Amino acid sequence: MDQWKALPLGRQLILGGGLLLLIDTFLPWQSWDIGPFTLTHNAWDGGFGVLLGLATIAVVGWVAARALEVSLPEGLPDGLTTLVLGAATVGFALIKNLADSNSTVWAYIGVILAAVVAYGSWLVYSGGESVRHADSPTDAKPS
Repeated sequence: MDQWKALPLGRQLILGGGLLLLIDTFLPWQSWDIGPFTLTHNAWDGGFGVLLGLATIAVVGWVAARALEVSLPEGLPDGLTTLVLGAATVGFALIKNLADSNSTVWAYIGVILAAVVAYGSWLVYSGGESVRHADSPTDAKPS
């Protein structure tokens, strides 16, 4: 729990919102009533849904790896990478929701969660946030 509290707000929003979004992608995002039957599709149905799921996994994985101090490629700037993945997540969620008809409440919740991830990504990018550790008195800015 101390590691969670040590994370900046932007990273907390990405991890929390991203995990909830990932769960939400498996719930019915579209629903059709055909006589006495109901046909549903989750967010993973279709190209933009798959891209949404992959972008969500990528941004959560990236932020988790940064928080756990996993060695990542040197040439990728943390803030910019986080921002691009967060923007892709909300973009694919919007396209998925707007392109498909018969959206359910889970699709709208997914868009809200993707917006939380994107806002967290913006906080990471604009604030130059770095991962804080309980044993370090100051935050080192990423180079």
